[in-house]
Amino acid sequence: MPHSKDHHLHFLSEAVSRLSSSLDIQESLVDTFDFLADHFPLEAISLHQYSPDLKNLKLLFLVRSKHFHFVEIVVPLLHEDSRNVFLHDQGIGGVTILPNNMENPIGRLHSGALASLVPMQGRAYMVSALQSGKETLGHLCLMGTSPDCFTPEHEEKFNLLLTPFALTMSNLLQYKRTLEFQENLSAERDGLEKDLESLRGQHIVGERGGLKTTMETVRQLEGREVPALILGETGVGKELIADAIQSISPRKDRSFIKLNCGAIPDTLVDSELFGYEKGAFTGATTSRQGRFEQAHKGTLFLDEVGELPLQAQVRLLRVLQDGIIERIGGGKPISVDVRVIAATHRNLEEMVQEGTFREDLYYRLYVFPVYVPPLRERTLDIPELVHYFLRRACDELGLGTLPQLPHTAVERLLEYSWPGNVRELENLVKRGVTLHPRGPVPLHTLLPRDQGLFPATEEGQSHLEKTIDARIQAALAGRLPGLPLVAENAPSISRQEAGSATEIKTYNEAVLEVIRVALAKSNGKIHGPGGAAELLKLNPSTLRSKMRKLGLSASDST
Repeated sequence: MPHSKDHHLHFLSEAVSRLSSSLDIQESLVDTFDFLADHFPLEAISLHQYSPDLKNLKLLFLVRSKHFHFVEIVVPLLHEDSRNVFLHDQGIGGVTILPNNMENPIGRLHSGALASLVPMQGRAYMVSALQSGKETLGHLCLMGTSPDCFTPEHEEKFNLLLTPFALTMSNLLQYKRTLEFQENLSAERDGLEKDLESLRGQHIVGERGGLKTTMETVRQLEGREVPALILGETGVGKELIADAIQSISPRKDRSFIKLNCGAIPDTLVDSELFGYEKGAFTGATTSRQGRFEQAHKGTLFLDEVGELPLQAQVRLLRVLQDGIIERIGGGKPISVDVRVIAATHRNLEEMVQEGTFREDLYYRLYVFPVYVPPLRERTLDIPELVHYFLRRACDELGLGTLPQLPHTAVERLLEYSWPGNVRELENLVKRGVTLHPRGPVPLHTLLPRDQGLFPATEEGQSHLEKTIDARIQAALAGRLPGLPLVAENAPSISRQEAGSATEIKTYNEAVLEVIRVALAKSNGKIHGPGGAAELLKLNPSTLRSKMRKLGLSASDST
């Protein structure tokens, strides 16, 4: 006897309620299966798609008691099998009942493909196409418990399920595509991270030269998680050093999030660092994690940390002290476990004295300082850097042969003060190769006028001393053409005194003598054309550093 409309309405209402019971579609389908098992002799529910072009059956998922499976099984079909009613659309609401799957070739293939999940035995199938507009989503299949187990009453109820199941299946397939997309992104990210890891493990230009001391300092951080503060001028490669620190960190396999604090407007710093809740401000239509949450259990690199506004410094200090953040617009404290590596080109000590950087934050960051010297203090690395950037520029431009450099170009590069450091050198080489792809590449003609405005730092003194010593020894040996040992019109030094081979002087006396000669010839001018630095073939800042150490001023030459 047919059931009443009220009974059908109640059944449909409950089925729809189960299908929408959870945002997790897999969970809601398992819940729906449990409900339908009280109304049908049900072993499992499956969804499959038929490809007429490929002549195959693709099984997408299987639901059984307490379990959901994405099966992703493709079943090849013979031509005669593809004509079977099991595969063809019956139209919206069309239901087909197969009394015994084992007597149908497609049924046997279907059961065989799922044998690891559902016992292979004779059973009835009830099948219908699910439509979304003009698109066939697939075929919904109720797998019975035995042959001839389905009745007209079951068919009647199954018809009621087709529309809500079509909507659910549409969402499920979209959900599946999203999962696949996320997996592809994850795989791509893992591949990129492996590539980056490989790159980080490569030789760093200068690690055996001008960066030797820096890299020795970095290696002391191996296996440790203390905060590190990378100090150095703009363009020296602080981010590269941060990568090197991360590569030997216990958290090297965890997330490594980077944020340039100087590139973010003051009004957005808090939301970038700490995230925000939905509705926290106009345009905040969803909640969003900040960089600290993204770096949880990993490392956060704060480049140009000296650019943070004071209010953000207060909140950053709290995170470093307590490991607690709060999103903008949210009062809930969130615990984070993050190792911080910071970098800056600013003098934080001076900023503390000026009141623009918090003293307590400074000492929180200044746990393990790593100094990266400017390029003018590691000029021995320039030839290797030029070759590296030449090769990279040629690869980018598709040039098979590395262009040559004039000898005078290399000499001029060694004398230049490099206010933009390694970044300036990289851009110079790229510009040179672009303009002269077949070579030779006259890099020296592309250099701007050298103003010599950069004083030496204490950390760079040892390398400066070697550079100065080499230049002055060359001057004393007469190997710097154009610079006589005694300048014309230099009353304090006579030619006889300067040229005497028998007079014995200390090293500092000899250095003072050569510098005075150069200053006398240049009339006290240090930098620029005809200046003492040009005569000695020294960087002006290098010469000033040596003069300060020897207590010599430009007026001492007269």
